[in-house]
Amino acid sequence: MAASGFGDLSARFDMLAREMGGQAQQARLKRVGVLSKADINEAVRADLGDMSMSGWRRGNPHEIAGRFDLVGDSSVAMTPGKRGRGPMRVLEQGRNHGNASGFSGPGIGSDGTTARTKSGGVRKVRARRGRRWNGTTQGKGTWTDATKIMEAKMPARYEREFVQDVGKLIRGS
Repeated sequence: MAASGFGDLSARFDMLAREMGGQAQQARLKRVGVLSKADINEAVRADLGDMSMSGWRRGNPHEIAGRFDLVGDSSVAMTPGKRGRGPMRVLEQGRNHGNASGFSGPGIGSDGTTARTKSGGVRKVRARRGRRWNGTTQGKGTWTDATKIMEAKMPARYEREFVQDVGKLIRGS
């Protein structure tokens, strides 16, 4: 009678060992990734009020949502969605802070002064002289905020999923 009890215990320990890695681990990480996508959405909503940038693409604003990718058997990588990478970068760092190849805006010369005609009026600038100018913006640090939220919540989520899975094995349900 004792042998069958130990055999059953041995089988449960074998199942527990399988639960630590492999497909069970990946399924657990996927569940954590799905739950953590909401953290990115929370950070975007805190900065924008909704999930899209209204002036980004006329008539069809980009929705900025998160995504996750499994990296190996033991980690999950959180990133902005494919169409949300550019808007997320603008939300994080701002727009037009780097080298604009000497272009500082309409009517601004390469020396930083306003281009003027002989009579003193502002000179018209040819459209092909530079790209469409939409000004500079300051970043809001949205991705940094999302990272802080995920760092705070993901360990507890993983622990909850792990305890739930192991509890099912131990209880035998």
